[in-house]
Amino acid sequence: MSIERLDHPAIKLLCGNGLDLPGQAARTRAICLPGREGRPPVLVVALLWVRECPDVVRTLEAYLDGLLADCTCTPSSWSEAQAARQVLAGFNQQLFRQRQGGRHLAQINAGLLLMQNAEAQFLQAGAIGLLRYQQGGVHRLVGVEGLQLGAQPELALVQHSLVLSPGELLLLAPQPLLDVADLQGFRRMDEPLPELIAPLLQAPGAAALVRLVDADNTPVLAPPAPWPVVVNAQPGQQLDGWTLLSACPFGPPGRVFRATDPRGREAMLWLAEQAADEVFRQREWALRRSPVASLPQVMSAHQPRSHAFLLFEPVSKGMRSLVDWLAAHGALDGVTVLALLDQLIVAVRGLQRRGMQGLWLDPRSILVDDAGRVVLLPEYAALLPGVPPQPLPEQAVPLAPEARSGQALDGRADQFALAALAYWLIGRRWPEAAQVDADHTSRYVPLAQFNVRVPAGWDGVLARALAPKPQARFEALSAFQYALQQPLRQQLTAASRPRHYRQPWHLAALSLLVVQLVVGLWLSLEG
Repeated sequence: MSIERLDHPAIKLLCGNGLDLPGQAARTRAICLPGREGRPPVLVVALLWVRECPDVVRTLEAYLDGLLADCTCTPSSWSEAQAARQVLAGFNQQLFRQRQGGRHLAQINAGLLLMQNAEAQFLQAGAIGLLRYQQGGVHRLVGVEGLQLGAQPELALVQHSLVLSPGELLLLAPQPLLDVADLQGFRRMDEPLPELIAPLLQAPGAAALVRLVDADNTPVLAPPAPWPVVVNAQPGQQLDGWTLLSACPFGPPGRVFRATDPRGREAMLWLAEQAADEVFRQREWALRRSPVASLPQVMSAHQPRSHAFLLFEPVSKGMRSLVDWLAAHGALDGVTVLALLDQLIVAVRGLQRRGMQGLWLDPRSILVDDAGRVVLLPEYAALLPGVPPQPLPEQAVPLAPEARSGQALDGRADQFALAALAYWLIGRRWPEAAQVDADHTSRYVPLAQFNVRVPAGWDGVLARALAPKPQARFEALSAFQYALQQPLRQQLTAASRPRHYRQPWHLAALSLLVVQLVVGLWLSLEG
């Protein structure tokens, strides 16, 4: 049994861990975060209960570290409750993806209690319960079995809003512990907190006990400063618990590294070009909430960061930038180009659904492996949720004219960039309209003039998608994609048609049947 006390002028808090069982344990922890938009600081109490897990304590501690580290890096424009929901949703998505990949997952139940002055928010994901002791009674918020994290793609969450009065007690614990514990002493609300929580910690589980003392005595915390950029990074350097191993041969030079942490996890660490401000956080969370195979999967840091970098799951071996991949290949046929574009379109749509538009599709940050699998590493976008329109690098290619000039744009700017990539993949040069010095007089030069293999009709499709004015392009990415697919319909159908090969035993049985028929015919003629 271990008990931790939080010294806070407005709140008394005790967090404790009980007994651990084989494959089952619970942990609780608390952090205090600055308020948002001028609001008071918020106390976050997290409780995780894990079952059916072989290395349960190590796994549980890692999950809890990641969850609380994620709470420290959410966009400041979100409310405290919205930030907590997004953190749990990102955690759920990560677990579900691992389950879909064939990994055995433990049963993970989570509860988050947010306290801000006299208001509280309780977020339940699974069988974590909360008891609220007031003068004259107790209010139970019962945890529900079957809603644990990672069981389904969308987060199953129950959220409760509470307005507290001084002296009230809140008890957070796994629901089975609340069901069997002797809680009569909690009705005497003036007893010391250690004496109230100690009996609970003699059993398996964990518990957090909170008493509101003086809601008006909340301390003021300064808002966090943007994390600084890291310059001249080198292998062997340590950043917030991560050790840089080697530079990656893709992405912006000197800013993408293989890295490892003390737990032995490996990651792709991407150093930001600018300080980690609201734009950085919005981009990171747009990526976190985009469960698309052709986008990198964001990892939790497990230690709060103080430098501007992102962590991604390592990409598969053999992946290289589209520039290097194209240099190693001869002329590409339409089917190959379309296979690459289809994956990029899925990635772009995923980001557009999260509010990112006007992307710079830098070929150095588009990864391809030998099997043709694509991963897009997006760093720049003109539009991001919650922030003003962003300028893009002056030398960025390809960019739609409206993105380059800072005009209003929509998803058709990304259609233009994808069409420019298709043009470059086939012709090994950028279309005029995508160049840095392009203007409204730029014209489309047909690929057929460059003595390259162009699928029938593609010049017309690309000419429309690369129109300098957005109104002249296709209405949607799906229409652009369909127009590219149509001339290749026969080839795509033939490529997807399953081939049926005769098994050896089929051939042997057929031969035996033929012999029997011949012998039978001969005998009938002899007779």
